Amino acid sequence: MYLMDEVVGKPRTCRTCATSASAVPRVLFIENHDSFSWNVIDALPFAREEICVVSAVEAATVLPTLESSDVVVMGPGPMDPQRAGLVELVHEVAKRRLQFVGVCLGHQALGLAFGATLFRSTPTHGKRAIAQFHDGRSLEVMRYHSLSLTDVKSPLRVTASLADGTVMAVEHESLPMRGVQFHPDSFGTPFGRALLAELFNRAEKIETKFPSPARAPAQGEGPTVALSSLKDDFALLSPEFTNSTSWTLVDLTKPGDARVWFARAEGRAEALSGLARPVHLALDVAPASLNVTLDDTGFLDGVRSIRERIAAGDVYQVNLTARASLGEVDGAALLSRLCARGVPRFAAWVKSSRFGEFVSASPELLVETAGQWVHVEPMKGTAASADQLINSEKDRAELAMITDLLRDDLHRLCEARSVVVTNERRLIPLAYAVQSVADVEGTLRAGVSLHDVLNVVHPGGSVTGAPRRSALQIIAELERTPRGAYCGTLGLEMNGRSRFSLLIRTAERLPTHWQYGVGGGITWDSSPEAELDEVRLKLGALGGT
Repeated sequence: MYLMDEVVGKPRTCRTCATSASAVPRVLFIENHDSFSWNVIDALPFAREEICVVSAVEAATVLPTLESSDVVVMGPGPMDPQRAGLVELVHEVAKRRLQFVGVCLGHQALGLAFGATLFRSTPTHGKRAIAQFHDGRSLEVMRYHSLSLTDVKSPLRVTASLADGTVMAVEHESLPMRGVQFHPDSFGTPFGRALLAELFNRAEKIETKFPSPARAPAQGEGPTVALSSLKDDFALLSPEFTNSTSWTLVDLTKPGDARVWFARAEGRAEALSGLARPVHLALDVAPASLNVTLDDTGFLDGVRSIRERIAAGDVYQVNLTARASLGEVDGAALLSRLCARGVPRFAAWVKSSRFGEFVSASPELLVETAGQWVHVEPMKGTAASADQLINSEKDRAELAMITDLLRDDLHRLCEARSVVVTNERRLIPLAYAVQSVADVEGTLRAGVSLHDVLNVVHPGGSVTGAPRRSALQIIAELERTPRGAYCGTLGLEMNGRSRFSLLIRTAERLPTHWQYGVGGGITWDSSPEAELDEVRLKLGALGGT
């Protein structure tokens, strides 16, 4: 298990340059702490082995590497390219007459290096537009930017723009240097790989759709196991996760898989044979009566602060949360209350000397694996009805951002070009609301462990934001109460298969009361009042409070 608050500042998995002279890379990728960098890397028309990844903040590392590189790619990022020193790096690339491609932030740095102006435009993240290319083509592209170039002048020229004149691509008149404001790496840019190949003058045929990775095997004849209590090796993923502690665990299987078991007897484990029977709760307690008090102090101001940071280009989306106090109640009764309006996909009642006591009735899958197959299921967008959700541009963009973020997570872990969005958007009806999810799958590289997977995908993108690093910093600043178990990760691994939920719809026992976390994704399109209304809607999980 991972708590939400154990991860701020945790290093992210990243393959970087080899140091030996014999392994000097040909393609240098300048990374800017963005949650989409590995999407770009996977979309490049080069083998992974040819690409060296260096952080832009490590200028002392970047400059020597330029000498032995043929191609430089400057990736996206949540910052002002002038403050980040990227303009100076572009000048160094130009001096060496290297081939250069800038994506989003890199495009802006290229423009500034050759006399263009950067201004605050209407923030647009996770939204598609039609770009008019100056060779006559009109192509759909995905946008992620709050800043835009204007006053583009010689030696640069504009090669693509929107109908309103917003610059979407530029190139140098005499040097092999090009930039694109949109994201060719996004699932929302259908011909993105082909466009990137053109930027490098590598116009050989590039497939824009790739075969899906192997699906998870169907349920076999082996038993389904529900555990009520176990000691020492709860959730033993690898030696790194071993805890010598006693746990009480409640596990609800997927509807139709088997009977749901809830028992408190010490040392008891029931093996169930995957029967096709309806799920029901074997709880002998009545749903609790709750006195719910929502502490939304600072929430409205937090939404306003996040919108200003989005306008400045510092972040694209942040998940902001508030806390509700539930008073004192028995854990079993509270779980019964959370489950009373419909059986959730994942439920748990956990007691631990390390993590304390919490109950969760989460609808959200964080990650599941079976052999080399991996599947993530971002959940973003909540509304009272399906019609409201379908017609909400804000919710669609919210989901698109987190889908691209989780694609980036999987690209860090998976074989090249194996990550695919198998379902861009589908709706899940809950008893109190409707939510939208996407499905992303991939094939893990040989040697990638479950520990590696969790180290990358946790904390979940839907409860942090994009880019994740920037969002976590803002969350730490704005939220007055640690999240604890809420927004953490809980799951099991058995026989090469694993399943982990994201701990939303989760209440944690404090010394005098239970605390219940609730929140939502804040984007430029967010209204502070509407976001608070969504928080109250989500409190409906507690049942008519």
